[in-house]
Amino acid sequence: MDLLIYAVLGLAATWLLYLTYMHVATRAAEGRSAEPLYERFPALASITDTALVYCFSPQCGPCRSMSKEVEILAASGAPVFKFDITEDPALGRELGIRAMPTLIVIEGGTVARMLLGVKTVAQMQRILTPKAR
Repeated sequence: MDLLIYAVLGLAATWLLYLTYMHVATRAAEGRSAEPLYERFPALASITDTALVYCFSPQCGPCRSMSKEVEILAASGAPVFKFDITEDPALGRELGIRAMPTLIVIEGGTVARMLLGVKTVAQMQRILTPKAR
C-alpha cells in the first residue's frame, strides 16, 4: 500500500512540475514581436486590435474539436488565423509553441498572451473583446 501512495504522490508532483513549466514557458513569450507570423499571415500585420492565431496539428485529438469552434468564430468575421504547426515546425519553435492547441493573442503587433488547451467560441470571443483584457 505504501508503494501505491508513493507512486500517486510522484505522479502528482510530476504533473504539477509539468504544469508549472508550461505556465512559465507560455509567459516567456509575452511581449515578443508578432513579426515572425507576418510572412505567413500578411493580413495580421494590418490588424491594430486584438487577433488570435490558432496553433494546431491535424493529428491532435483536442485540436479537432477546437477547430470546429475556430471555424465558427472565423465565419463571424473575427480576426482568427489558423496555423498548422506541422507545416512550419521552425516557426512553431521560434514562437515557443510547446503544446497544442495553443491560442496566441496578438495585440498591437506583439504577443499579449499564449493560452493552452481547448477553448469555446464564447471564450475566444471574450478574449477578442476589449473589456476582457
